[in-house]
Amino acid sequence: MKMKVLSKKSIGALVALGLIVGTGSAVADTTTTPKPTASQKAEKKAAADLFKAAQSAYKSALAQFKSAMATYQAGVKAANATYKTAFDSAKATRDAAVAAATTAEAKSAAKSAFTSAVAAAKATRDSAIAALGGKPVAPVKPTK
Repeated sequence: MKMKVLSKKSIGALVALGLIVGTGSAVADTTTTPKPTASQKAEKKAAADLFKAAQSAYKSALAQFKSAMATYQAGVKAANATYKTAFDSAKATRDAAVAAATTAEAKSAAKSAFTSAVAAAKATRDSAIAALGGKPVAPVKPTK
């Protein structure tokens, strides 16, 4: 059997035909998106301006919140430090009185004095914290 050999022209024609048929048609979509109207542009700009104003207000409110929170925390810290000092003093006084006491009545009186001193220190601390007012509330971040 004899094999048939293709000529260079035939091979070139087959390659060209394959490329043309294999690529398909590249047709662009002819529909276009409509351009926004003047009123749509104005609405979009107004919304953007409102958001920028809300962002500016939020930044200002956040700065005020941080300042108020720092003041509040400093007040609470000072009230707790005063309470701890009063408690430690009352404890030291009680321990010294109990160690020096020879009767049960003297020990009981020292413990009673300690309890009343701690209650007074707690009341002082609680009133100092109440005088600070409520804990500051963080502002809400604006959304688009």
